[in-house]
Amino acid sequence: MFAILFKSLISGVLILLSYRFCQANLSNESQNFEEYREAVRIMQKWLASTVDVTQHHFQPCRVCGYELALRHDNQYCEKSDQFKLMHPEVVLNDSYIFRDYGGPDLARKIIASTMYDVLPSFAQNRPVNYSYYELPLETSVIYPYAKNYFRTHPIGRQAGCMFQKYFHVPGQEELAQKSNQSTHYHNYKDNLKQEGKSEQCLKDASYEKPTFRMWNQEDCIQFFNTVNSEEYQQDLQQNGIVYIFKTNRHLGNGILLVDSQNEQQIRDWYQNGNQCGRNDSQVIIQEYLRNPYLFKGHKMEFRSYFQIASTNPHILYGYRRALIKQCALKFDLKDFTKETHVCNTAVTKTHKVQTNQNDDDDLYIDWNLEELQEMLLEQGRINSTNWLQEHLYPQMMRKITHLYFSVDQYMFVDSRVGEFFGVDFIMDDDLNVWIFECNRNPNFLAVTEGRKEKFGKLIPNMLEIQLQLVRSRYKRIQRFLKEKLLTAIKNKKIKFEHNKKDENTPLKQEFLQLMKDRLEPEYQLSSDNLALLAYVGDKQLAQEMNFLPYISKECLQNKRQKL
Repeated sequence: MFAILFKSLISGVLILLSYRFCQANLSNESQNFEEYREAVRIMQKWLASTVDVTQHHFQPCRVCGYELALRHDNQYCEKSDQFKLMHPEVVLNDSYIFRDYGGPDLARKIIASTMYDVLPSFAQNRPVNYSYYELPLETSVIYPYAKNYFRTHPIGRQAGCMFQKYFHVPGQEELAQKSNQSTHYHNYKDNLKQEGKSEQCLKDASYEKPTFRMWNQEDCIQFFNTVNSEEYQQDLQQNGIVYIFKTNRHLGNGILLVDSQNEQQIRDWYQNGNQCGRNDSQVIIQEYLRNPYLFKGHKMEFRSYFQIASTNPHILYGYRRALIKQCALKFDLKDFTKETHVCNTAVTKTHKVQTNQNDDDDLYIDWNLEELQEMLLEQGRINSTNWLQEHLYPQMMRKITHLYFSVDQYMFVDSRVGEFFGVDFIMDDDLNVWIFECNRNPNFLAVTEGRKEKFGKLIPNMLEIQLQLVRSRYKRIQRFLKEKLLTAIKNKKIKFEHNKKDENTPLKQEFLQLMKDRLEPEYQLSSDNLALLAYVGDKQLAQEMNFLPYISKECLQNKRQKL
């Protein structure tokens, strides 16, 4: 405990010395420290005017996870932004990342070996029970497991500084929870139908199998009407599993394969349908994919990754690599064992331990998608050696984009946030892909050397996007500050004090435009970065990036066709 307190104290002293050094540099360079601080305060005021802090995203929440043990300092953002403006190298040349998870966290080990872990002694996965740490002013990306930073640390003052990215988007639970995802999918598809979209458009937008939302009275009643039918019971007995029951839990937990025994359990919970509309448990019962593509007789899934790089404007990236997983037991629709149908790595690892299996090759697949393409070519299932680029990647990007379209209206719109998801796909025997789960804070389990190698590439690629966006924003704001804002301050044309004449000045509007995310020419992604641009929600920026959308204009919602 003493060692932890000592390190925290040392961290605070270093922060203070850095800030004092910043003040000294300002003086040494004949800069007016007060004018410079005035500029930062003005920009922060402008930025604060764009955030409605009464939204639920910024309110205390007892069930939203633990508070990050980072010191509450209402001047933190002012000090951090000002420090960076005087020390461009910490943003433009270095990669300062904050990560809270300790122990066997592979992401943190990769950050420590390829970038700079700003608080290497910080490790937290539970509520604060000791002292708070000072977050170094240099920090560019805050990549925590905890997701309620803006609920506990006021945005713009203690968190969400101008030259930082927080790697959680307030509102991301609308994607990460299966119940929310299913509700938004239903609403999104209904909207497309009401707008008269073609059958092909509706097919392309179909990323999950038909689902009963059991808290919805109509869906719940429909489920019991279905399972009470003679047709369903015959199908179950003759052909095997029809439905799968899911909760909002992850790692393969909260899943039931609806056989006769589990069907009776569901009947008991809902009193044979009499509790429909009264039992509000957030569970779904989904049509099971009965024709998955099989590898050596085993069902397989693949986890791909996508990143909300920004919500101002909306920018999405997919990834050209996937983690391919196979279920532990051979596929059989009449075998209701979880290990036959759930390919989650945690389920497979548990099965491996319980059955004393030592050979990883029998349980884990270390392919890339290129190997999947080669196998399909050998089997005669496809003819093109460009199948990945022509078919699979575009299909995945369309599904991910439709998934995001269904929830983007609930996301906090701001260039200071981003999010990284693991998306689990199943490919059916017709080579169509379906999304069945979206995971925030995806685990990076190094169960094989091949997976460790994949993650060693994925994590730096993912963080490079955020770092380059921060660097690009920094250059724009730095230029604006030197060329316009400081001059206006020196000429007494603008002041920090609340003044109605300042509220909608051209300078403010220009600043807010500069805060919008885009990669500047000198801060493009590395040529070997495997991220794949999936969507850009700004027409002019899309043209600048030469982005060709994966969803045709006629298949977009009417409101998006105007963008």
